[in-house]
Amino acid sequence: MNSIKYFFAQSRYNIKNAHALSASFWTGVIGMVLNNLTFFIIWMLFMQATGPINGWTSFDVFGMLGASIFCYGIMHSFFYGIVDLPDNVLKGSFDTVLLSPVNAFLKLSSSSFSITAYGDLLQGVVVMFLYGILSGFSVSSWIFYISGTIAGCVVLVCFRLLGALVAFFMNDSSIISRQLFELFLRPSLYPGAVFPRGLKIFFMTALPTLLTSAVPIYILKGNSAQLLIFTILITLVWVLITYAVFRISIRRYESGNYLR
Repeated sequence: MNSIKYFFAQSRYNIKNAHALSASFWTGVIGMVLNNLTFFIIWMLFMQATGPINGWTSFDVFGMLGASIFCYGIMHSFFYGIVDLPDNVLKGSFDTVLLSPVNAFLKLSSSSFSITAYGDLLQGVVVMFLYGILSGFSVSSWIFYISGTIAGCVVLVCFRLLGALVAFFMNDSSIISRQLFELFLRPSLYPGAVFPRGLKIFFMTALPTLLTSAVPIYILKGNSAQLLIFTILITLVWVLITYAVFRISIRRYESGNYLR
């Protein structure tokens, strides 16, 4: 509980610190919102030209992008320290994480933040809210949508961390870590309807990138508690895998191993 309290206290500090230079903060936030609008415009134009794809409409894509942007915003607003892990391992500054009385994962996650990610987070909340209101969500629909999206957030954090843990096995791995995360992220930017059934299952289990975007929409469209339970189970499996790999990885760490 003390570690969790520390995490939220550090997150509040990060937000206050980012907002200290309010002009810079809001420039970054608004810039990211405008950048994300290009995804909405491109997909809306594409869907207008092609029409529904395997039952997916442009409105479904709107809700999917909202969930995807929200997950990305959560990850990089509150867990951005994971992104800096390769540099911390290389320079030996990971010592401060291990020597802290706070849980290592929570200490690492809250050690840094991204100003522009708050733009993703705010835009994701607005888009998800509009999608729910315009769709006339019932209470159960809100539960399905929010629960599926939260599971997607957890999976995104897991794969961001798994990519960063490469740093414990090879030197100067920041580029590789970033590329691994991009490899995971790319399929989530496409509607699940464009994938054949076998590939869709692969992207929901072995590489569960669709959990961060399309799966919440599938849960809604099918009003499927079974799919939500399946999503939660897959998420728990990847949490356990990530935890095990994290524990194994930090045992390989050698203090002060700055090689440059």
